[in-house]
Amino acid sequence: MKRDDTPILIQKYINGTCTKEEREQLLRWYRSPKHEIVEWPDAPGMDETAVYQRIFSKIEQEIDSKRSAVTPLTPDSSELKTRKLHFNWQKIAVAAALILTSGIAVYFYQQYPASPHIEQLTFKNEVKPGGNKAILKLADGTELVLDGAKNGALAQRKDINFSNTSDGQLAYNRQKNDPSGNAEALNYNTVSTPKGGQYRIILPDGTKVWLNAASSIRFPTNFLPGERKVTISGEVYFEVAKNKHQPFRVIADKQILEVLGTKFNISAYKDAPQISTTLAEGSVKLGRLKFNNYQVLKPGEQAQMKTTDENPAKISAADLEEVLAWKNDAFVFNNTPTNEVMKQMERWYNVELVYKGTAPDLYFTGVIPRESNLSTFLSVLEGTGGVKFGIEQNKVIIQKIK
Repeated sequence: MKRDDTPILIQKYINGTCTKEEREQLLRWYRSPKHEIVEWPDAPGMDETAVYQRIFSKIEQEIDSKRSAVTPLTPDSSELKTRKLHFNWQKIAVAAALILTSGIAVYFYQQYPASPHIEQLTFKNEVKPGGNKAILKLADGTELVLDGAKNGALAQRKDINFSNTSDGQLAYNRQKNDPSGNAEALNYNTVSTPKGGQYRIILPDGTKVWLNAASSIRFPTNFLPGERKVTISGEVYFEVAKNKHQPFRVIADKQILEVLGTKFNISAYKDAPQISTTLAEGSVKLGRLKFNNYQVLKPGEQAQMKTTDENPAKISAADLEEVLAWKNDAFVFNNTPTNEVMKQMERWYNVELVYKGTAPDLYFTGVIPRESNLSTFLSVLEGTGGVKFGIEQNKVIIQKIK
């Protein structure tokens, strides 16, 4: 493989577009003597952490050597160049480490058998990733199943047509003879995704909505003049259609958010201690229901509002790549604790987590495509060291390696 091909293949792997042959080609490059990266310790008793650190260090060196292949930007665009390296090469280096460690995980445990105190966990079956599926509950109580296999008109209610697309998107089309009366505005529809599901919606005003797994949105078939208001749970990303005469309001548990037109993400799962609102573009103001004090978010900021007290939200800088990764069909972990990684896994693969012994106090960094099967996802985490997984039906067993 040519050296110039290496970063291209790594990026294709991150994007999930790498073919089986290309992945094998990439792994052969990692293992080849010419580009030797893995050094197994000769000294007896060297622990797994030391081995991993040597692997990671050498991969970083190999990836760094290819930065010179990046076409230089103009002198007045140094800031853009820094961002490119941060969002491109740095991520590639981390992903490459994960690719390698997942590729050599089996070999590692064969060479250095696990402690006799560690149960030999195995993947007894495969679990497919989640996909485009949801339930649409109409105002009259009718429930329609939405999935990627159905395409075309779903139903017609009065002056609204519901249409579904094969790529997982629901659209509302109001007919030309629509009187837009207020009587229609109090009829609410709800779209909800199960664990292992995701869906996209285009609301009657043209606002685009992405639902993550185990999430829902409730909205009227027609927005009242002067206001657009929806209620959500779980995790939802919005691209709000601009309308200065109709502010867009989102209610999530005890939080209310108001915008005119912008892009933002809200995570409001019931099992989380806070509501996290992250602004990607535009501006929003948020506060607590039944209170008049609001806070304003700027692009790149995140507000964390606790649901257990009435204090103002804590605002800080956000990692947009990590926050919006689910919308872009990837898992992105940046020093993410085990419990958060496992929550994302449970929701997307619709599995139950079972701990063997104490829960591991570990942090993970890397990129995994959301289209990966569960065994691939777990193998990548195992490759980072310190933890072992097993799959039994819809249960994932996790055990800390002492």
